[in-house]
Amino acid sequence: MIVTVGLLTFAALLGVLAPRAIGSGWSDRAPRLALVVWQAASVGVLVSVVLAGLTLLVPAAAVSEGLAAALDACAATIASAYEVPGRLPTVLVGALLSLGVTLRLGWVAVGSALRTGRERRRLRSAILVGARPEPSLGAVVVDSDRAAAFCLPGRRHTVVLTTAALQALSDDELAGVLAHERAHLRGRHHLILGAARVVSRAFPGLPLFARAVLEIERLVELLADDAAARRVPRVEVASALVTLVGMKAPAAALAAAQGAETRRVTRLLAPGDPVGPLHRVAATAAALLVVAGPMALAAWPLTTSVSSGLCVLPGADWS
Repeated sequence: MIVTVGLLTFAALLGVLAPRAIGSGWSDRAPRLALVVWQAASVGVLVSVVLAGLTLLVPAAAVSEGLAAALDACAATIASAYEVPGRLPTVLVGALLSLGVTLRLGWVAVGSALRTGRERRRLRSAILVGARPEPSLGAVVVDSDRAAAFCLPGRRHTVVLTTAALQALSDDELAGVLAHERAHLRGRHHLILGAARVVSRAFPGLPLFARAVLEIERLVELLADDAAARRVPRVEVASALVTLVGMKAPAAALAAAQGAETRRVTRLLAPGDPVGPLHRVAATAAALLVVAGPMALAAWPLTTSVSSGLCVLPGADWS
């Protein structure tokens, strides 16, 4: 029970503290690292809750015949370490935390994947009917009086430009926009965004997951901006964003000017100092800790029992 409470406490603290720590201002200067930390924070909360449920279910599994042979010798020790009065309520809570969270996440993930796939196929069919390929640009062009640029991810990924965008953008601006969209496709940003949105939809009442979606949406745009700025001058990328600002891209697409607020343009024109190596090491260590920590805590009773000699795994030689 102590381990279960510890895991749930860890999840609660992580849900409260992670947004404050990650959103402290350094993420704009290290968007890739911030993206990893946001993902780790979400995974850490989910892993902690699922493992908390499993720790309550371990005693029930330990006394059943279905326990893996490798843990047969430790069944009594593990059961006594976790045993609490009134097994039925404990098992029900454990099932709710572990199986409930896992099944809910899987259900929403499958539903989101099917819905997104349908939207992309419908959008792709609608666009390709009136679009003409431009091999020199590696994109397709759609006739429209509104400047827009976006990409359609998937197995047949496509970069889409409107005729108005071609007329409004200079050569360097156009090169920056194309580099931006290709960075989205190359980095598979749609999968990163999709995973964050699935978690948020599955558990809509948790602020951490809702905040993670907003931040990840912004961070993948910053990563694409940086990729574009390595191809053309940063001022040209900023100018292209200003030209395309206000564009409305389909929900199933990733657009160059999506969320092109003043903060993004200012970052391109006046980039901040890069994050120092110590900060990077600390952030990386924190990301590893929030994922590996719950696993280590959940495994603590088993490792303690084995190392103490109270039980020995079959075939193990501890001499």
